[in-house]
Amino acid sequence: MMNTWDFLDSIDDRITSYVAKMEEVLAEDLGLDRRSAYRLYVDADRTCIAVSESYDRTLQYYGGFEYVDREYRREVGNWVFYFAESDRVQGHLENLNDVPEPETADDNALAEEF
Repeated sequence: MMNTWDFLDSIDDRITSYVAKMEEVLAEDLGLDRRSAYRLYVDADRTCIAVSESYDRTLQYYGGFEYVDREYRREVGNWVFYFAESDRVQGHLENLNDVPEPETADDNALAEEF
């Protein structure tokens, strides 16, 4: 039988594995002060921002996420998730949509043809 600590650790391991598959973004890509967090993650649907609990306090302070209603914020294991149902979170996710894709060598070659 698994003890409670092992059970909680297994949940945190699964969440960490899930977050590792999310897109890592810079705070500036979301229109946030760069001091907000060193590592932020966005899910594929761009409906959620995840942050390690160790950076959550700075995200709240420098990013204004202390104003996100509790119903749109979920702490699970060592992670905090903010959901786009909050206007503040949605606004920052929309900033990410405005970030231009980095140019690739193929883009440069195509531009030179014209």
